[in-house]
Amino acid sequence: ALQLMTAMVVDNGLIIRQKETSTKTNEIPVMQSMLKHMDIENAVITADAMHCQKETTALIREGKGDYVLQVKKNQGKLLAEIEAYFHKCYRDTPELLKKNHFTELDGEHGRINERHYRLLPITNWFDETAKFVGSHAVVEVTRMRELKNKSSQETSYYITSLASDVKDIAKYIRKHWAIENSQHWVLDVTFKEDACKIYADDGAKNLATIRRKILNLVKSHSSKDSVAGKMQRACWDAKFRAEILFGEYFIKA
Repeated sequence: ALQLMTAMVVDNGLIIRQKETSTKTNEIPVMQSMLKHMDIENAVITADAMHCQKETTALIREGKGDYVLQVKKNQGKLLAEIEAYFHKCYRDTPELLKKNHFTELDGEHGRINERHYRLLPITNWFDETAKFVGSHAVVEVTRMRELKNKSSQETSYYITSLASDVKDIAKYIRKHWAIENSQHWVLDVTFKEDACKIYADDGAKNLATIRRKILNLVKSHSSKDSVAGKMQRACWDAKFRAEILFGEYFIKA
């Protein structure tokens, strides 16, 4: 099956670049290639934990961008350092953690989500962070969920080049997962991409490009309806369909 890596602007949900990957492990050089060919000046790059790579952070900083990247076991030494540093601060300087703390609380359908973000600036205590170009702070995120009589908790760690307060960085961490709902889920459920049986030659790649182009056009329309709602309306409303395809300003002018 065709595998594509895409770059999405979270604020408007538009897909700005895509590139084919041969395997899951090939995503790292593919993302680095994409970064070399995009204008990322003043942009904040977020990505899955596999992209927490020294070379990737160097490319982002060369492009005058910033990054917020999750740290997992693929960067074992860095993860161990961050965990140890937070443990040290909880023990010795809890007031520092309290100062750089932000909480989010939300929920629906009987589920309660509570997220605690704690930020610590990088100091000379660290060794591994220096390998990640421009790194400025590390962040601990504790997520707690309650649903009926069940509860769960998990802790994640991040490294960032941003010199922002914890509330701003929390926004980037939270918004990173928007790509799952506003792109992957929509392509699968609304466009039924995973159910498509076209694999021969360049068919899958061409259709994937068309789907993402149409998704961009649909999202660009000012109507507040969902993607599925806009597409349904476009089927029976010729004027609305023309606004989707050619632009609202062009049609109204």
